[in-house]
Amino acid sequence: MALTARMVRAAARHGLGNPSCLEESLVLAYLLRRQGIEAQLRIGVKKNIPKFEAHAWVECDGVALNETEALHDHYAPFEAEFSSMPSARP
Repeated sequence: MALTARMVRAAARHGLGNPSCLEESLVLAYLLRRQGIEAQLRIGVKKNIPKFEAHAWVECDGVALNETEALHDHYAPFEAEFSSMPSARP
Protein backbone atom coordinates (compact mmCIF):
# COMPACT_ATOMS: atom_id res chain seq x y z
CA MET A 1 0.00 0.00 0.00
CA ALA A 2 2.70 2.52 1.00
CA LEU A 3 4.91 1.36 -1.87
CA THR A 4 2.11 1.93 -4.37
CA ALA A 5 1.51 5.41 -2.97
CA ARG A 6 5.23 6.24 -3.25
CA MET A 7 5.35 4.94 -6.83
CA VAL A 8 2.35 7.03 -7.88
CA ARG A 9 3.85 10.11 -6.18
CA ALA A 10 7.19 9.53 -7.97
CA ALA A 11 5.47 9.12 -11.33
CA ALA A 12 3.51 12.34 -10.73
CA ARG A 13 6.67 14.27 -9.86
CA HIS A 14 8.98 12.88 -12.54
CA GLY A 15 6.58 11.97 -15.33
CA LEU A 16 5.16 14.02 -18.14
CA GLY A 17 2.98 16.97 -17.25
CA ASN A 18 1.88 18.11 -13.83
CA PRO A 19 -1.06 15.98 -12.63
CA SER A 20 -3.57 17.47 -10.23
CA CYS A 21 -4.24 15.99 -6.80
CA LEU A 22 -7.46 14.52 -8.24
CA GLU A 23 -5.67 12.79 -11.12
CA GLU A 24 -2.99 11.41 -8.80
CA SER A 25 -5.60 10.21 -6.30
CA LEU A 26 -7.71 8.52 -8.98
CA VAL A 27 -4.67 6.57 -10.20
CA LEU A 28 -3.69 5.56 -6.66
CA ALA A 29 -7.22 4.47 -5.73
CA TYR A 30 -7.49 2.43 -8.93
CA LEU A 31 -4.15 0.67 -8.39
CA LEU A 32 -4.92 -0.13 -4.76
CA ARG A 33 -8.35 -1.53 -5.61
CA ARG A 34 -6.75 -3.69 -8.31
CA GLN A 35 -4.57 -5.13 -5.51
CA GLY A 36 -7.70 -5.88 -3.46
CA ILE A 37 -7.07 -3.03 -1.00
CA GLU A 38 -10.09 -1.02 0.10
CA ALA A 39 -9.19 2.58 -0.65
CA GLN A 40 -11.49 5.57 -0.55
CA LEU A 41 -11.14 8.59 -2.78
CA ARG A 42 -11.78 11.64 -0.62
CA ILE A 43 -12.54 15.14 -1.88
CA GLY A 44 -12.78 18.11 0.43
CA VAL A 45 -13.23 21.85 0.28
CA LYS A 46 -11.93 24.68 2.41
CA LYS A 47 -14.64 26.35 4.45
CA ASN A 48 -15.07 29.99 5.38
CA ILE A 49 -12.80 31.45 2.72
CA PRO A 50 -13.84 33.77 -0.10
CA LYS A 51 -12.18 31.69 -2.84
CA PHE A 52 -13.25 28.10 -3.60
CA GLU A 53 -10.48 25.59 -2.97
CA ALA A 54 -10.72 21.81 -3.20
CA HIS A 55 -8.32 18.92 -2.66
CA ALA A 56 -8.38 15.17 -3.33
CA TRP A 57 -6.58 12.36 -1.52
CA VAL A 58 -6.86 8.62 -0.90
CA GLU A 59 -7.55 7.07 2.50
CA CYS A 60 -7.27 3.53 3.75
CA ASP A 61 -8.65 2.79 7.22
CA GLY A 62 -8.88 6.54 7.86
CA VAL A 63 -5.23 7.23 7.00
CA ALA A 64 -4.31 9.48 4.09
CA LEU A 65 -1.91 7.60 1.82
CA ASN A 66 -0.80 10.16 -0.71
CA GLU A 67 -0.06 13.04 1.63
CA THR A 68 3.40 13.75 2.96
CA GLU A 69 1.94 16.33 5.33
CA ALA A 70 -1.45 16.80 6.92
CA LEU A 71 -2.58 18.99 4.01
CA HIS A 72 -5.93 17.22 3.86
CA ASP A 73 -6.67 18.32 7.46
CA HIS A 74 -7.33 21.81 6.11
CA TYR A 75 -10.24 20.57 3.98
CA ALA A 76 -13.71 19.44 5.01
CA PRO A 77 -14.29 16.14 3.17
CA PHE A 78 -17.56 15.26 1.51
CA GLU A 79 -19.25 12.57 3.57
CA ALA A 80 -20.47 10.35 0.71
CA GLU A 81 -18.10 7.77 -0.71
CA PHE A 82 -17.77 8.32 -4.42
CA SER A 83 -17.61 4.61 -5.18
CA SER A 84 -21.06 4.13 -3.68
CA MET A 85 -22.78 7.01 -5.46
CA PRO A 86 -25.40 6.12 -8.08
CA SER A 87 -24.24 6.20 -11.65
CA ALA A 88 -25.38 9.10 -13.83
CA ARG A 89 -27.83 8.14 -16.54
CA PRO A 90 -28.47 10.28 -19.62
